[in-house]
Amino acid sequence: VAQLFFRAHCSARLGMMRLALLSCVPLVLAEEAQLPVPQVPQVPLMLRGSKASRSLSELESCVSKPNFDRAQASWCGQQREPVACFKDASNLNPIWDCHLQILQVETGCSLGAKPCAWPTDALAVAAPERKTSSGQAQGEPTRFVTWNLYVFTLAGRIHPVVDELMRMQPEIAAIPEMWHEKHAILDRLNQVSGNVYAFATGGSTEQFNDADILFRADKWEHIASDLVPFSAGRAVNWAALRRKSDGYTLIAAGTHPLCCQGDYVVMEAVDFVIRTLSGVQGQHPYPIVLMGDLNTGYYQPSQQLLRLGQMDAFGRRWQIPMTFTDAWAELHPGNPDPSTINNDPVRLDYVYFQKTPISVGQSIVQSQIWPRAAGSDHRAVSGDIVLR
Repeated sequence: VAQLFFRAHCSARLGMMRLALLSCVPLVLAEEAQLPVPQVPQVPLMLRGSKASRSLSELESCVSKPNFDRAQASWCGQQREPVACFKDASNLNPIWDCHLQILQVETGCSLGAKPCAWPTDALAVAAPERKTSSGQAQGEPTRFVTWNLYVFTLAGRIHPVVDELMRMQPEIAAIPEMWHEKHAILDRLNQVSGNVYAFATGGSTEQFNDADILFRADKWEHIASDLVPFSAGRAVNWAALRRKSDGYTLIAAGTHPLCCQGDYVVMEAVDFVIRTLSGVQGQHPYPIVLMGDLNTGYYQPSQQLLRLGQMDAFGRRWQIPMTFTDAWAELHPGNPDPSTINNDPVRLDYVYFQKTPISVGQSIVQSQIWPRAAGSDHRAVSGDIVLR
């Protein structure tokens, strides 16, 4: 089954390359003829916590839909956006699509999901004090995000990509599949956010298939960063960042192992990445947050190795010097492997918080799998944690 999925995934990617080339033709012709290129309507840029002013009377309320209680308590978290997409109780992947604006009603829902109006008073009925995964009272959480942007046609999707980043509002993120478009994305992001974001600059990030580290420069100070390549033009990015408010320091890391070759290739990449980060941690003794498109499912040996620290697989014993907590699986143990790539039945994208020997802090407040958006074939994954 895994082999069939990876073959289909690769075939789809090759097909999109061809479509990307064809999509350029009308734009080139319009430019040659000096004709105006039609503009795609943009979803309004809204900060998390803002509300849309459009009427939602044409949509049914989400309150009466299957699993609304779970959506409110976990899947959609502290949603203030006006629209969510519910799924029938019989759906094999019941997780709702959350945090949608009214202009995304027609395109924001994944396969089998339907839009509904999120109640404006949903937060008012929530418990006054939320509990974290450790059972302690919630402090101020930090949001980490990984989102594979899908590099094909990315140059023509800068604005919607930035709109989506503004909607998710990460403090720190790992962004796979982005090359020279990085500069245009950062320029636009700072134009609409008030010049608060920066990329870690260490290493030749435009020469490898990696996962660039994005961070809120108004909240975090860059200490050091680098890129370390491994096989097939892949690499691991890392950045040591210090929080300006209290001096809390961590290592944000991102990577993107080779696609569609099975889990053994990912296992080798994970082994290399963790040993590299262990060396980095020797110089910068701070906890690690590892993010990225790891191109393998939750139950595969490579991901068990990250969670357990050792694993018998592929004819040998693997052992790494640290362990991690999967943000999504920690809060959704009944559904740890939902789709994050098209509608394929596998999860490829992860936010991992280091557990041993140095802990990031096990107070994971929230984790979300966001709807597909901005032309990417991946869903973003976020993890909110109280850093201690």
